[in-house]
Amino acid sequence: MTTTTASAVASGPAETAAAAPVAAELFRDAMARVGAAVHVVTTGGAAGRGGATMTAVTSVSDRPPTVLICLNRGGRLNGLIRANGVFAINTLVDGDEDLAGVFAGLDGRDHEARFEVGSWGRAATGAPILEGARAVIDCRISEVSEVGSHAVIFGVVEAVRVGPAQPPLFYVDRAYRVLPHPGEG
Repeated sequence: MTTTTASAVASGPAETAAAAPVAAELFRDAMARVGAAVHVVTTGGAAGRGGATMTAVTSVSDRPPTVLICLNRGGRLNGLIRANGVFAINTLVDGDEDLAGVFAGLDGRDHEARFEVGSWGRAATGAPILEGARAVIDCRISEVSEVGSHAVIFGVVEAVRVGPAQPPLFYVDRAYRVLPHPGEG
């Protein structure tokens, strides 16, 4: 596993003045308007089990199949995933709103107790996987970069399970939404 830290990225001539910083609240408001699929990212191994609701998940490459997740560096899940070296992305569907709330920490359960909600199995890497997930992507960490308050964790995909094509759970404007499945009228 490789760890890097990003400090600055040059985007133009050195003499170009830096833009005024964008207020954090304004940035969060703008990002709230950028919708995303909802996932529960999990880990399991010698360091223990853990999971959290996330939207900061994306594909990176299909050669080799690689994804990334972004986690708060101060969060417990960040430490668990790094210690275990593995994670699974479980994509949620219509009806998973309560599960998403539990894994977002809204009811105060610790990471282990969160798994009392839902039906869980185990991936090849040892990460917990949600039985009814729209898709499950099982990964082993390949690289970690630290940017600002977050860790960007890259994972090489070791296994994929594609579940039923149910309407996906989406998060936009600070609320869960359900997108109709393309085959629905």
